[in-house]
Amino acid sequence: MGDVGIMGLHVPGMSWRDIRDSAILAEELGYSCLSMGESWGEDALTSLAQLAAVTSRIRIGSSIVPVFARSPANLAMAALNLDRMSEGRFFLGLGTSGQLVIEDLHGEPFRKPLTRMREYIDILRKAARGERLDHDGEFFHTRRFRLRGTPYRADLPIYIASLSPPSLRMTGELADGWLPIYLAPSRMPLAVAELKAGAEAAGRRLSDLWLSPQVSIYVTEDMATARDRERPHIAFYLGGMGVFYHQYFQRIGFAAEADRVRQAYQARERDRAAQLVTDEMVDAVTIIGNAQQCRAQMQTFFAAGVQEIRLVFNEANQEAYLQALKAVAPRG
Repeated sequence: MGDVGIMGLHVPGMSWRDIRDSAILAEELGYSCLSMGESWGEDALTSLAQLAAVTSRIRIGSSIVPVFARSPANLAMAALNLDRMSEGRFFLGLGTSGQLVIEDLHGEPFRKPLTRMREYIDILRKAARGERLDHDGEFFHTRRFRLRGTPYRADLPIYIASLSPPSLRMTGELADGWLPIYLAPSRMPLAVAELKAGAEAAGRRLSDLWLSPQVSIYVTEDMATARDRERPHIAFYLGGMGVFYHQYFQRIGFAAEADRVRQAYQARERDRAAQLVTDEMVDAVTIIGNAQQCRAQMQTFFAAGVQEIRLVFNEANQEAYLQALKAVAPRG
């Protein structure tokens, strides 16, 4: 079996003390990583700093921080500081987010996201190597400055959350790992082919990439209720988060279904949009069942070539969260 990590530790009613205690427990249970994302709530980096302070072995990482929200130098300072604080346990997960978030929340134009990502990574790599941040690109014109302090390591892992064929090729070319969501292990070959093509174009191998999808999990005997709880999440991404997820579900064999969901969601019929998410769509990208069934479904990801699964436990309260955390733990 491959590595099993946790994406996020938030459930309703959990205080930060509860979250810290859960992180410590996750480390004791043998989980491989703790990753935190950010959208329009708390930022990922201060949360991860707190988790780094109370753990000593488990990897910690961002999943994701958008490259439109901070300058590359600002993010480099934070990432290298987190890596130093955690003594080399940090990984930096990057993404572009979507037009609505970037333009309406951050007030930045959502323009040429892949070009911006390339420039961003170039500056981050220079910072990690202790070099001057000299860059003359379309987005960033930086010069003269070298960050103070010695990086903990020059090869800070940089992962990318990508879905479209061009972004997958860029991930294969530039990144140390891939952080997809809604990955369907039975329909991975197209995405893997793009990753491989990007890697080989850069003189690398697919094995140079750490494949670590984020996967929702419901540890339960009640499959029907679990599917119903997951449908609104998928509908939101198909209808409310730009075009990337809609196009992705089309590519993995759900073209007509994804169209219907998106049309209903954009017509503000959100309950109907969720109802239009089929069982097959949910089952393709979600782990659902009792502990034994969930472990078997995890194995399908590893058999498809994934090295790590970052589980999102969708539970109603802390007690249920901890029960699920223990039920499928690597050392359970």
